[in-house]
Amino acid sequence: MLVIVGIVIGFMTLSSGGDRRAEEIQREAARLVALLQLASDEAVMRSEQLALRVGEKGYAFMIRQNHQWVALDDDRPLRPRTLPAGIELDLELEENPPPGLSAKDAEQPQVFLLSSGEMTPFVLTLSVPDTQDSARIKGTLLGRLELD
Repeated sequence: MLVIVGIVIGFMTLSSGGDRRAEEIQREAARLVALLQLASDEAVMRSEQLALRVGEKGYAFMIRQNHQWVALDDDRPLRPRTLPAGIELDLELEENPPPGLSAKDAEQPQVFLLSSGEMTPFVLTLSVPDTQDSARIKGTLLGRLELD
């Protein structure tokens, strides 16, 4: 009887761990959607072009200064962020990046948030490798964001 109770408790612990991870992914995805919306609104209000640089473990919002893209280190809400351990980002651009810019270029942004309210169309997936846990963010040319 004690062995059966131990097995049941073990399964409950494992399943709740997966639920926590799925909740963590959803929370991070919702945060990223809110930050993308904030950055897009800032681009419109400031009449400046902002951008997003996505890496496997995190992301950074950027602004164009002196003919180069620099991270918004001094902007508290839009500061560079690292995702919790185990969560990865995968970016798919729905259209080609601007000429001369590779989506894999380590120093350049991939998603542009324009002062017109438009943005580079993209699909961004947050996931945990070797699990089914994931969340998908889709951005359209007209600046609409969707979280699946």
